[in-house]
Amino acid sequence: MLLDYMEIPRYVVMGPKALEHIPGVCSKLGFRGLGYIVSGSTFTRRIAEEVLSLLEEGGFKAVAVIVSGNPRCDGFIEEIRSIYRDAKKGGARFIVGVGGGTVLDTAKLISSWLNAPFVSIPTSTAHDGIASPAVSFLLRYRLSMCSEGEVKISAPMAIVADIDVIKDEPYHMVVAGFGDLIAKYTAVKDWRLAVRERGEEYSEYAASMSLMSANLSSRHASSIKDKSVYGIRVLVKALIGSGVAMSIAGSSRPASGSEHLFSHALDLLSFKHGFEPRSHGVQCGVGSIVAMYLHGGDWMRIRNLLLSVKAPVDSKTLGIDEEYLVEALIEASRIRPERFTILSKIKPDRGVAEDILTKALVI
Repeated sequence: MLLDYMEIPRYVVMGPKALEHIPGVCSKLGFRGLGYIVSGSTFTRRIAEEVLSLLEEGGFKAVAVIVSGNPRCDGFIEEIRSIYRDAKKGGARFIVGVGGGTVLDTAKLISSWLNAPFVSIPTSTAHDGIASPAVSFLLRYRLSMCSEGEVKISAPMAIVADIDVIKDEPYHMVVAGFGDLIAKYTAVKDWRLAVRERGEEYSEYAASMSLMSANLSSRHASSIKDKSVYGIRVLVKALIGSGVAMSIAGSSRPASGSEHLFSHALDLLSFKHGFEPRSHGVQCGVGSIVAMYLHGGDWMRIRNLLLSVKAPVDSKTLGIDEEYLVEALIEASRIRPERFTILSKIKPDRGVAEDILTKALVI
């Protein structure tokens, strides 16, 4: 009989003033020794300082450090290594990430290198990395360039999502998070395709949880667009659900398919051609329109859902030249050849890619 092994968060605290519960959560988890807090250099630094004070008041020793770069910077991996060496030298026993995707990915990586537990404190809804046992494609790409090899990332042991903090995020982050959730519709279609075509292992539970996250955000698109407290709560819950689905599946399969490959291809092409990519979730949203079209599904529904929150749906609203979108669709199937998706069957050339994007109203 097949053995399932799942890593899921033990505690999730979400709501107003959730930060105040951090000392209690860390105590319940049995943390001892030094807490190492990683944040960004902007407003997340202020939140990290608040977390530092709360931990110290709760009887914990803690220090806070800043990650200033991002995966697009050449020196980013060395910056992470430097933070890791400092954490190791200081005897860090648990890692706390306070910020968006780059910060949480940095904290995940350091916790993995140290084999220390990780607590996720998101300050935005731009991604489903809040709860996932994974880091971004760009960070994995940078790690491979630096010969770091594969790194086993663990899911956070706890998530503390303070709505009072998250509700102040810029609206474009809300749009990105919504796009990343809509992407689950096509990710699960690609997964089921791989089961039929390749006999790939499948988890109905993980797929259902991922689709539930997409459905939840879709039903409440209006509240999310209004950026109401309720809408933000829904978005955070759905993103956490998507991350947990990956933990249950033991891979990113329930959350990442051909639409993510399309986004990854755009990221890589931006290095080659020097254009500015859009955020991950925004690109995945557009990729979902294309993927659903290729699956023969209701791609107009995906398009209209994105439009309902004022998300980009084509070259013009993305701000990326049509030529790069065509090239991204061609290259997408080559990004992760081991991951079977609808693009693995089609493998479009330039003419086919242009035709697909035109019919899906992307160009």
